[in-house]
Amino acid sequence: MKVVNLKQAILQAWKERWSDYQWAINMKRFFPRGATWDILNLAEALLEQAMIGPSPNPLILSYLKYAISSQMVSYSTVLTAISKFDDFSRDLCVQSLLEIMDMFCDRLSCHGKIKFPSTGMDTIPYWNLLPPKKPIKEVLTSVFTKVLEKGWVDSRSIHIFDTLLHMGGVYWFCNNLVKELLKETRKEHTLRAVELLYAIFCLDMPQLTLTLLGHILPNLLTDSSKWHTLMDPPGKALAKLSVWCALSSYSSHNKVQASARQKKRHREDIEDYISLFPLDDTQPSKLMRLLSSNEEDSNILSSPNRSMSSSLSASQLHTVSMRDPLNRVLANLFLLISSILGAKTAGTHTQFVQWFMEECVECLEQGSRGSILQFMPFTMVSELVKVSTMSSPKIVLAITDLSLPLGRRVAAKAIAAL
Repeated sequence: MKVVNLKQAILQAWKERWSDYQWAINMKRFFPRGATWDILNLAEALLEQAMIGPSPNPLILSYLKYAISSQMVSYSTVLTAISKFDDFSRDLCVQSLLEIMDMFCDRLSCHGKIKFPSTGMDTIPYWNLLPPKKPIKEVLTSVFTKVLEKGWVDSRSIHIFDTLLHMGGVYWFCNNLVKELLKETRKEHTLRAVELLYAIFCLDMPQLTLTLLGHILPNLLTDSSKWHTLMDPPGKALAKLSVWCALSSYSSHNKVQASARQKKRHREDIEDYISLFPLDDTQPSKLMRLLSSNEEDSNILSSPNRSMSSSLSASQLHTVSMRDPLNRVLANLFLLISSILGAKTAGTHTQFVQWFMEECVECLEQGSRGSILQFMPFTMVSELVKVSTMSSPKIVLAITDLSLPLGRRVAAKAIAAL
């Protein structure tokens, strides 16, 4: 078969099931040596053919990956080709594009000027995106407002957010974005903000999750002057965001190594979580000192110096390492939630923890990986079944560890009380 253009060459390779190496050899035979692959738009042609169907064509994608690894095509032309894809409803295609970008994202440099063809903007150097003589908090608020109005995060905004995260630190960045979320009073905007914030937090999900669950939420839940900010809909949206971040971090924090960019980011604004929950049972925990001033039920908090190990279920003590910062923060949060649910007074903070637990159960029913409910004390079950939306045998069985005798007894007692 005589090949006339790139499309025919790609289709012939696909029909005859050529390997990636065989495809590269034949491509060099089909086309003159004087023409470079970037000029022929090889990357764009491959992506166009690979993304025709509802799912990507794995064989044609292997040709593109080989072209990238062998430097047949430049990174810039691959990025340009990827930027033209706009059908984000095809999840498998989007995932494949992200995997392709992951092949060379750590090798990119921004020493030149990049033009955004999709928006028609003038050339903008990526290293100078922040407006001069403007406080970084105003920049953060302005960019997030624009992103919220559009409903999606573009590459320029991502670079600005990453720069602000590096400049302001993890706590400053997370705290101010949470404040922006709590300002929203329209339900549709809060739901959109949750999805956008989850995407933004992927810049450094592990550290931002530690900050959100270990600092920001405890401060909001224990300070009565801030309880009004947790009303519906912003409070419910924050509960959803917290659960999403917790599940994402817990399911991946032992599997995924930090990226090169995250390793370079300073961690001086992250508190030592060992001091938050000391391993030595003789040391008073910060959380216990905080809760002891509002303690009303001796069955919930027996003393200000109550150790973490006495608050956890037997399954946790054997399967969970409390030396891990995320595990300690999750145990901290669920202990605080247990205290709030068992308190004699109620408020918007009580409603918040109910939303938090409802979201945990909903994600569990949807098959989310990494169950953070294992950090929940068994004493919480009797309090949760008092909530109308969670008073069902199905939910009791879902949140209780039935592999343990104590868990089975707690579940049976709770179901009998329904």
